[in-house]
Amino acid sequence: MTRRLCDVTLDNLGRVPPEALGAVFWEVAEDETAVDARFQKEEWFSSTLLEWGGCGKLLVDEEGEALGFAEYAPPGLFPRLSRYRCGRVSTDAVYLAYCYVVPGHRGRRVGTELVRAVARDLVDRGFRALEALGENQWTGGWVLPGAFLASNRFTVIREDDRVPLWRLDLLRASAPMESEEVVALALPAHSGAGR
Repeated sequence: MTRRLCDVTLDNLGRVPPEALGAVFWEVAEDETAVDARFQKEEWFSSTLLEWGGCGKLLVDEEGEALGFAEYAPPGLFPRLSRYRCGRVSTDAVYLAYCYVVPGHRGRRVGTELVRAVARDLVDRGFRALEALGENQWTGGWVLPGAFLASNRFTVIREDDRVPLWRLDLLRASAPMESEEVVALALPAHSGAGR
């Protein structure tokens, strides 16, 4: 099956898997039952694209059907982070809020492909790291599974029994100091379930 990566724009936002398009877990600080999630997601993307630039990746098949979706941005754009003890993202990092893989395509490296695409984008933009909260005993929901992050070379940098902060260093200085090795592009070819 041929797959293609796309940057998420306002024009193709509607192609994001409905579960992820209707999720604003990270974009709002509190649980609000009256929120129109799709409208809120569009508003968030509109302002983030304008203020910061690209903040989403979409992986589609040859028919254009979405297989997976990743959303990332500076941590200040995700107010829900403040509710987590380990939610203080490093100043040199961008936060990976969502890495959602459509059921039926999990375990097929879709999540890893999305993480790699995000990493490439961030390296090109001069960022040093990608960080995410990861649940140690994942039972569903919008906090990423720790096992998925571990399988993609994230390491825990802020310990918590339930939801530690994980980090993927995108650049690593090598000898001699003039060159840098892009670690994120050498991610493993296999993937966990990915959410």
